[in-house]
Amino acid sequence: MDALRAYAGVPGLLRKVIDENDGDAWAEITGKIDYIYTHIGYALRALDRETGFIGEVQSQVRSGKKLLFKPNLVGPQVIDPVTHGEDLGAPICTDWSVMAALMRWFHDNLDIDYHQMALGEASTSSLLLESVFGRQAGRSITSEAIFEGRSGDFYGGWGFYFVRRYLAERHSPSHTDNPMRGYEESVAGRYFPPGRAGDRLMVYDLNKLCDDLSRGRTVPVPGGANFQEITLHKAIVGGDPRDADDRGDYPGCVLVNVPKMKIHAQDLITNAVKNLGIGLYPTQCPAYTGETSWKYALPSSATPSYKAKLPHMPWVAEVDTASDLPVKDENGDYVVTKTMGMPGTQADVIRAVQNQQVFMVHVSDAIDMINLNHNPEGIAVRIPEGYIWSSLDCVALDHLCARYCFKTVPMAEGLKLKEENGWATEFVHHVPVAKVEGRNIVTAEGLDSPLFRYNLYRYAEERGVGRQQYYVTGWDGITGTPLASLLGHPGRIEDAAFVELMTKTMYYNPTCMLWDMQKTLLCYAEAHDRLTGSSILEQFMEGFDENRDGIIDYDENGQKGFWTLGFSILSHALDLEMTGDYGMLEGRFYQVANLSLKHTDRDWNPQGHDFAREYMLVWIATQAYDMSKAETVSDDPFVPGMQWGGGMWPSWDLAAWHLLSGLVYGGTSPDQVGPGSLYGTAFRYADKTLHNGAYTGSVDQGVSDPRAVATYFRAVSNGADPLDFILYVPAGFGSLAGTKIPNVEETNDPGRIFTAHFAGGQEIW
Repeated sequence: MDALRAYAGVPGLLRKVIDENDGDAWAEITGKIDYIYTHIGYALRALDRETGFIGEVQSQVRSGKKLLFKPNLVGPQVIDPVTHGEDLGAPICTDWSVMAALMRWFHDNLDIDYHQMALGEASTSSLLLESVFGRQAGRSITSEAIFEGRSGDFYGGWGFYFVRRYLAERHSPSHTDNPMRGYEESVAGRYFPPGRAGDRLMVYDLNKLCDDLSRGRTVPVPGGANFQEITLHKAIVGGDPRDADDRGDYPGCVLVNVPKMKIHAQDLITNAVKNLGIGLYPTQCPAYTGETSWKYALPSSATPSYKAKLPHMPWVAEVDTASDLPVKDENGDYVVTKTMGMPGTQADVIRAVQNQQVFMVHVSDAIDMINLNHNPEGIAVRIPEGYIWSSLDCVALDHLCARYCFKTVPMAEGLKLKEENGWATEFVHHVPVAKVEGRNIVTAEGLDSPLFRYNLYRYAEERGVGRQQYYVTGWDGITGTPLASLLGHPGRIEDAAFVELMTKTMYYNPTCMLWDMQKTLLCYAEAHDRLTGSSILEQFMEGFDENRDGIIDYDENGQKGFWTLGFSILSHALDLEMTGDYGMLEGRFYQVANLSLKHTDRDWNPQGHDFAREYMLVWIATQAYDMSKAETVSDDPFVPGMQWGGGMWPSWDLAAWHLLSGLVYGGTSPDQVGPGSLYGTAFRYADKTLHNGAYTGSVDQGVSDPRAVATYFRAVSNGADPLDFILYVPAGFGSLAGTKIPNVEETNDPGRIFTAHFAGGQEIW
C-alpha cells in the first residue's frame, strides 16, 4: 500500500483532535484507517483462500474463546502527556490505527462482536509509566489506561481509546455491541476475567499476576530448553481444563499477534516470533509468594521493567543482586551457565502456548518498518515500506520479513553469487566495507547478509514452532497487481512477468553492529591491523568466535554473560530513576558508569571486572564507522598521515577516545559537554542540590538550561567558586582539547574511577 496514505501524519492530526476537538483532523485520521482497513482485507482474504482460517476462528469464538489481539507496545508512550503530539514510543509500537482497522475487519467480516474481543500486552514499560504518568497527572493512572491513551482529561500512552472511537463510528446502528464499553474499567483499574467481561471490550496488562495469583497458570513447555514450565496470564492460555469454574472465567483465546516490524538491539529483527517469544512473559510474576521477587523480570521492586531473567544470550552469568555484579568462582572466573539463549527463550514460550491449543493469526505492521532501534529512545527511523504481512506461521512470516530487509541484490544476481561463493543464501545486501588506501582506511562497497550467521528460524522449525518455508500471495494496492513469490523472493505479477519487491534501505541496529554488519566492522579491523600493526581482528575473534570457524554468529556473543549483567544494571538504573527527587540523574549516572565504562577495564573498578571488555570492541568499531561518515575531513592525531571523515575511517585509538570522551563528557571539547554525560549528570545534581539551581535555572531534576555547563565554565574561569563535587576519571581523561575540566580529578585508584563525590564526600555515586 501507499505508506503515506496510511498512518503517516496521524500523531500531528491526533494532537489537533485532543487539543482543539478538530473534526477535520479526526476525519482525516479515520480516512487513513479506512485505507488500512481495505488493504488488511486484501491480506487476510488471501490468507483465508490458502488456509481457511476464518472458519476456524469463527468456530473457536463461538465456543466461548476470546479473540485476543496482542500488539507490540514495548514503549507505549505514543501520545506525549504534555504536548499531546508524538512521544518517543510512536515509531516503535504497533500503530493503533492498524489495530483499529484490524479489529473492525474481524468484526465486519467474521461477525464477531466487540465484546467477544480483548486486547492484551505484557509491555516492559507499562508499570513504570503508571508511576511516571501518575506523578504528572497527580492521581492514579493505570497501565490499562496507558494502553488506552486516555484517562479522563489526561492524555498519554498508546491510543486504544481512539481505536474504540473509530470502531464506534464505523459501527452499524443495528448492532448491539459497543466498543466503548470497557474503557471505564481500564481507567478505574476494574478487573474482569474474560469469561465475566459481559458486554465489555476489555484491556489486559498481561504482566499483572501479583495482585491476584489466580490470574496466572503454569503450563509445561514441550521439549523445554531454557524452561520446563512457564507461568502465563490465563487470558492467553485459559483456565485449568480440570476446573470448570476456572475455565469459565478464562475460556482461552484465539490469539491475533500484531507485531511491529523492527530491527532489534540483541537479535536480528523483532516481529511475529519476538512479540510472543519475549512479549508474552509477564514481568509481575512472583518467584515466591508474598515477595517482590519476580520469575522473569528485574528489578525486585514494585515496578519491574526489563525481562532480565530471560536468557538473552547463551552464556548466562550468576549475579550478586546486591551489587548487580557477576559472581566469580575460586579461580577468579565468572560463574556462567550455558543455555539456548534467545532462540530457546522464544521457542519455549511459543511452544508452551501452542501446547494449550491456542490458535494464532499473525499480522505484521510493516507499513513503516523501523530501522536502527527498537526501543523508545528517539533514534528509531521509520522506513515507509507499505506492507501488511499475515500468516498462521510466525516462523515463516519472520523468515520472509528478514529476507526482505536484508536483500538489495536482485534474485538472479544473488543466485549466481551464492553459487560462486558457496554462500548459504542469496538474500544479501550492499554494505560499506573498509580497505587500506595509502595511509588511510577508506570506504568501499561490499556484500553481506546477517542471514549467513542467524540460526533462529532453523532452530524454531526443529522445535516445532513453525516452518521456514513459505510462499506469498496477496494484492499490491498501488499497482493493482497480484503478489507472489519465486523461490522465496517476494514480488508482483505485472504483464505476466515477475517483478521483485526489494527494499532500498540498509537495515541494521548500531547496538548489534557486529552481528548485523559483521563484514563492515571486521573489514575495518583487518584494514587497521594491516595499516598499523594492531591486532584488533584477533581480539574480536578471541572474544566472540567460540567455535573458531571465522564467523561470529548471533548465538556467539561472549562467554561472560554480558546481557545478563547489562539488564541487571539497566533495571537497577530505572529503579533509581523512579525514586527520590533526583532519581533520574542518579539512575543515568549509574547506567553510564556501570554498563559502559567501569567494567570494560579491570583497572577501572575495585573488583577487577572486565565483563564488558569484549563489547567495548564493538562500541569502538561502531564509533569508527560513525566517524567515517562525518562530512568534514580531519587529521588523525594518533597515526601520522591518516585522516578521517568523508568516507575515511579513524584510527582505533582516536575512535576509542571519541567514544570514551562522549560517555564521560558528551564530546571531545569543552563546548560539547552534554547534560546526559557522566560529567553533565553530576554537574546538574551538584548545582540543584548544593547551589539552588543557580546555573541550571531550577532545582527540578527535569529542568535545566542547555547553556548551564558553558555558563559554569565561564564563571569558574573568571574566578567563581567551583561547585562542591568531584568526578574521578582515569589518567588522561581530565582535559578536553587541552583544557582542564573543572571538578574533574584524574586517579589510578580503581575504587574512585568513574565515581562522583558531592559535598566533600558526604554523598558518593
